[in-house]
Amino acid sequence: MPMRNLSPFLLTNTTDLGLGGTNVMAYMIGQIWWEGGGGPHTVDNTLLSAIGWYNGNGTFNNAGTSFKVGLASVDTSNGPNGRPVNSTGTPTLDVAAVYTGGGGGVTNNAWNESVPTTGTKTIANGDLVAVCFYMATRGGSDNVQVRGISTNNAFNSAMPQVGIYNAGFSGQNLFTNCAIRASDGARGYFIGGQVSAASSSQTWNNTSGTKEYGNIIQLPYACKAYGAIYVAGVGAPFDLVLYSDPFGTPTAQASVSVDENTVFSSGTTSSAAMFTTGFGYSLAANTPYAIAMKPTSAGNMTLQYFSFGVAGHQTSVPCGDNGYAVSRNTGAFSAQNSQKDRFWLGLLVGGGDTGGGGGGAMIGC
Repeated sequence: MPMRNLSPFLLTNTTDLGLGGTNVMAYMIGQIWWEGGGGPHTVDNTLLSAIGWYNGNGTFNNAGTSFKVGLASVDTSNGPNGRPVNSTGTPTLDVAAVYTGGGGGVTNNAWNESVPTTGTKTIANGDLVAVCFYMATRGGSDNVQVRGISTNNAFNSAMPQVGIYNAGFSGQNLFTNCAIRASDGARGYFIGGQVSAASSSQTWNNTSGTKEYGNIIQLPYACKAYGAIYVAGVGAPFDLVLYSDPFGTPTAQASVSVDENTVFSSGTTSSAAMFTTGFGYSLAANTPYAIAMKPTSAGNMTLQYFSFGVAGHQTSVPCGDNGYAVSRNTGAFSAQNSQKDRFWLGLLVGGGDTGGGGGGAMIGC
């Protein structure tokens, strides 16, 4: 499923919801999309089941703290705001990982994969589910920092949604930032949500040791690349180049040269742009290509990227685990950060053909 928007704002701003009391909770609600659109799948305390989330700079070292990460049904009798089924703030968790302060399992400033210790929940594709982060008791000054993705009024999220409970329920103007994994290894995400462990940017020019940064594009159907799209800060001229055989002998198949004076950007200030000149190349199914950005002067440019907690979360965005950040000086491209990164750089594709006839509209990937 695609990310909500091609905008660096969505992934470069985060807010941590602090849980530092007894009977307090952060929760994220939405419809689950299983990778590949399959299902149902079961999350339980066996095999590969896990609930992924990001914990900021918290404290979790007092044995008097009991903290749970789990899944619940959504209350359809009370609200708004949306909330999990609960009893005075205590969520009715169908499956949960239960942790005690000082006992490990909750890592600060990192993506956490919480493995359930009790319960079971079977989820069909499209089911409405609440992911809950519940501090049942607090010892000492312990606090857990559940990270959401910041937004603004233009992108308010009614579904999926984020909320907290602290003597009462209140909605938060944030995007969801979590993922689930079933016992069979299938990954599920909130439709329209986000999954991000970090965001950053790459600044370079044509005198840098690495000359080109880009993404792998590999689609399961034949289609045509009509152009390129990016979010970057442009302070100098550059080329956007589509390569075949990126891991062998990269060969340019389409490109456009961009004059920095023609775009709305200055130095490291990022903005989105798309170009179609020089494109119109047919992509083969199940074949890797690379779309890369290459400065052509000593002036700097800055390309935004985001990072996943695990490489498997690439399946939450277009191109799935066959799309990830790469770079090169000369020769073949190589993966960046063990395939966990993705640049805000892609192709405009259309005319998709899965063998049944007809074609698709132009989309970004």
